[in-house]
Amino acid sequence: MMPNTQACPNPAASDEDIAAMVMGKDGLRVLFQPQVDLLTGRIVSAEALARWQHPRLGLVMPAEFIPAVNRLGLDRAFFERVCVRVIDALLTLRRAGIAVPVAINAPATTLSDQRSVEFLLDRIYAAELPASLVRVELTEDQPIRELEVLRASLLRLEEAGCEVSLDDFGTGYASLKLLSAIPLSEVKIDQYFVTRMRRSAVAFEVLRTAAELATRLGWRVVAEGVENVADIPALRAAGCRYGQGFALGRPMPLDALMVRLRTQRDGGEPLAAPASYASSWLEAFGSGAKDAESAYPARHGAIL
Repeated sequence: MMPNTQACPNPAASDEDIAAMVMGKDGLRVLFQPQVDLLTGRIVSAEALARWQHPRLGLVMPAEFIPAVNRLGLDRAFFERVCVRVIDALLTLRRAGIAVPVAINAPATTLSDQRSVEFLLDRIYAAELPASLVRVELTEDQPIRELEVLRASLLRLEEAGCEVSLDDFGTGYASLKLLSAIPLSEVKIDQYFVTRMRRSAVAFEVLRTAAELATRLGWRVVAEGVENVADIPALRAAGCRYGQGFALGRPMPLDALMVRLRTQRDGGEPLAAPASYASSWLEAFGSGAKDAESAYPARHGAIL
């Protein structure tokens, strides 16, 4: 999930600082947010999320520096740096006997560049990793100007064994033409609908319809922005098999993700939930269809 890259970059961060960070100076951090199976509570994958640890400004979020990265023409270099970090993380997980796919975000402009695709695939092959462990997440923060070029790049990734995910489904630039043209394995329904579904029948029906369409097309359906465990039964009823959000796991360093994955692998509670959440998580994942039906919003008088 990428932030809105139309936000203005932090005026205190100079172009020189941003370029130095992208080109290799210390400061780039990659955190990992788990994606959870809403039927079992098990972590099934993770998304790599970039952060910039600035020596003077502290932690800088992507919305504050990605626009400058784009403006400076450093998109591909930034993508390549994140790719290297993700491949290193996957190798660390493999040494620990753990294998889960990790998603890398990229806009259409970056993925339309064959050099970006070949760089990623070369790194995967050099590391001798299954390509299925790398998921490329197409962000919708930029319009797609050359659909056929993008399609060719995504087909190259698919043929190599990588999965392609579409971020922010329902609110970005995606059209039916795009959905029918590019190879997809997963769609992530935007958090706008997830956070509003309890108080809005319209939001719930949009979410359910989008999930039904994706399921019919054979795509995995992920609900983004799951911030309340009480929403899990309704999300399952709407057709969202998987979820991602603060209630399921905040972005975390690789070591923290490994702790949860080891616990899951070794037969512990799949969620490895913090104590403050444990009881409500267990209730959410243990509830049945009737609980899900009770989570539907009223159909009259509801607005988005």
